[in-house]
Amino acid sequence: MKRHEALVQLSRDHHFGLLLCWKLKEGLKKEISVERMAKYIGVFYNHNLKPHFEEEEETIFKVLGEEHPLIEEAISQHRTFEKMVKQGFKTSDEIENFRALLELHIRTEERQIFPEIEKQATSEQLEHLLSLNHPELKEPDYDDVFWK
Repeated sequence: MKRHEALVQLSRDHHFGLLLCWKLKEGLKKEISVERMAKYIGVFYNHNLKPHFEEEEETIFKVLGEEHPLIEEAISQHRTFEKMVKQGFKTSDEIENFRALLELHIRTEERQIFPEIEKQATSEQLEHLLSLNHPELKEPDYDDVFWK
């Protein structure tokens, strides 16, 4: 998908989120302990997802406004992820629910929210977004590669 340059870095960040989904799917297939996967989710959430969600809410979501149904849902899902991570994961079903919701969330942003922002944003808004320094997310240093 061709993205406006103002959204490219945030769109690239989604790759890391989808990679997390894949890793969790592999861990579930291999019947890796919930504790091991949950620990990685916590690290990944704090290192990547939480700052990414904050950045979206403070920047690009403002183009459509918090009352826009897609943005309301996305922010609600951000809060759900935060709650899930804070509560921790006790079962593989909880890990799978987190994984499935994250994948749906990312795909919705890529297929619906970002195109809507590109359509509705003024050139001034896009220029402002371009002027922001979106930090590039990276894989967290992590030794337990349970997905391999």
